[in-house]
Amino acid sequence: MILAAGVLAIAACEQKPTETKPEESKQPTTTGATTITETTTMAPPVIVEADLSTPADFEESAEKAISKTNYKSELAVLEVDIAKE
Repeated sequence: MILAAGVLAIAACEQKPTETKPEESKQPTTTGATTITETTTMAPPVIVEADLSTPADFEESAEKAISKTNYKSELAVLEVDIAKE
C-alpha cells in the first residue's frame, strides 16, 4: 500500500503543467500608456561619467572650508553624520 502511494506521488510530480495557448501569450499587455509585448527589450541605462561624483570633486571645497582652527568641529560634524547612517 505504501508502495502504491509512492508510485502515485511520483506520477503526479511528473505531470507537465498545462500549456497556455500560443494566441494568448502573443497578446500585448497594456500598462498605462505603454504596450508591452514579449519581443520588447529594454536598453541598459546610459551613465555619463561627468555625472558621477568622485572624492576629487569635493577636494577643492574641502580645502576652503576646513582649516587648522576648525578641523576638530568639522570632524565632529562628520562623525555625527556617519553615526546617523
